[in-house]
Amino acid sequence: MKDEDYNIPADQDYTSAVSAYDCTGLIPAGTVHEKTLEAYKELYPFGAPDMSEEEIARMREKNKKDSSESEKQ
Repeated sequence: MKDEDYNIPADQDYTSAVSAYDCTGLIPAGTVHEKTLEAYKELYPFGAPDMSEEEIARMREKNKKDSSESEKQ
């Protein structure tokens, strides 16, 4: 089949790409230096988003509740 058969606009044809908008290989190995990690994050934001103490507390409370409910089942 051709791309036309799928009605894919030419500017959105990513069928021949392995990865679109992805920075695979950005960090070739782990880093032990905080400044190096910050430099990587300036180039490409990745990882878990920063959370406030209140958000962390709510998440932990929800996780406790969810795990206790699953143990009862």
